[in-house]
Amino acid sequence: MSKKESSLNSISFRGKKIEPSQKRTRMISSRLSDEEFEIFNQLCKETGLEGGVYIRYVVLGNEYKLPARVPEINREAWLKLSKLSANLNQYQKAINKGTATSYPPGKLEEVREAVEQLRAELIADES
Repeated sequence: MSKKESSLNSISFRGKKIEPSQKRTRMISSRLSDEEFEIFNQLCKETGLEGGVYIRYVVLGNEYKLPARVPEINREAWLKLSKLSANLNQYQKAINKGTATSYPPGKLEEVREAVEQLRAELIADES
């Protein structure tokens, strides 16, 4: 997992900030035999869920709302837009310092906000 992907931990895969009361801080560990582990991996593969999500789904049943599956193309676009947004932030910083002045500062903020909104929409839960 890249640094950029791991930075997604502060937001849900729906693009929203995680409330402190919703942040998962408790961990459960279990040991499995090779055969059990293969069964677990196969179940995850069949459902298309990551291990932790699959376990929460099985344990919590109907009380647990499965996260929306984000198409890979959207995740790739989200990561590319994340780089673009970072570049815009750096340029805005240069404008604020007075070291770059070729664009109106307000225009860059509009673009940055539009990129952020697009990034959130790419991974938003439609259900």
